[in-house]
Amino acid sequence: MSKHKILFLDIDGVLNPQWWERKKPSDKYGVPFDPKTVACLEKIIVETGANIVISSSWKNMGLSVVQDMWRERGLPGKVMDITPDYLNESLLCSELNNDDALYERGCEIKGWLFLHKDEISQYIIVDDMDDILPEQQQRFVHIDPNTGMSEDDAEKAIAILNKE
Repeated sequence: MSKHKILFLDIDGVLNPQWWERKKPSDKYGVPFDPKTVACLEKIIVETGANIVISSSWKNMGLSVVQDMWRERGLPGKVMDITPDYLNESLLCSELNNDDALYERGCEIKGWLFLHKDEISQYIIVDDMDDILPEQQQRFVHIDPNTGMSEDDAEKAIAILNKE
């Protein structure tokens, strides 16, 4: 079985900076993403070969709808999955300790990693919110939600994903 590099991707604040949302008309999926942030995502994908797992609330649309949006919008990379819902997955709750409950997004990522541990070589978390677990900090690129993902953020993500 081949192992994958995984990019856990948030959308609002990362591909959709706060200022951007007010400027663009929506399509059937919502606000199209800022081309500058999409270019940064593409750079990560090209330089690392990472697959995308959506950790954003956009995952609530369902995996197939997110994949359709990715294809129809011509976005870079392959969305291979979405993280599980922390509140609805009993397996997640059984794998977490009491302190983990303070970090909802981090718990969902931890749960996904547990379920796919044999398939992963490296991972990165790209998000504008910091509700990740302390053990995930070294694999976290914190995005400024006012600007969205920058070239510097992309470089940090690439360095982590390409580290042996």
